[in-house]
Amino acid sequence: MLIFPILIYRKAAKLQGLYAMTSKNPKGTVSLRQVSGSARSKKVRVDLGDESSFTTLPALVKVGDASYFLVRALDGYKLLWTVCPHQGGEIMDEGDDLFVCDGHGWQYEKSGGSCPGRPDFRMKAFLVTVQENRIVALVPDE
Repeated sequence: MLIFPILIYRKAAKLQGLYAMTSKNPKGTVSLRQVSGSARSKKVRVDLGDESSFTTLPALVKVGDASYFLVRALDGYKLLWTVCPHQGGEIMDEGDDLFVCDGHGWQYEKSGGSCPGRPDFRMKAFLVTVQENRIVALVPDE
């Protein structure tokens, strides 16, 4: 029976402040995906600057150690993370119509980060708003 390991796991998770993110699935085990909380990671509000200062898009933006491209899509501004979802290579802006991964040459649309021909691959995008002519983004607190 799995009750004893779950109780130990929950006790350890509670000590680490993770208890609220754990839950039992129908078989009585805890999913690691539920604990990792990548979708629930803490976001921080970052003021990227005055909207008028971004005269050319996409613009490379550094926030801490992370790099993003600020782009304008049909639904407004977005920050696209420069880490390739294929195998983690660095995505570059080489001036053409598409971003290109330096690892395997995968390409992504500059308007929203989707991979032409592979809709299951998309650059990770983060919310951007304009507040009083300032561009403000919500990015992971890393």
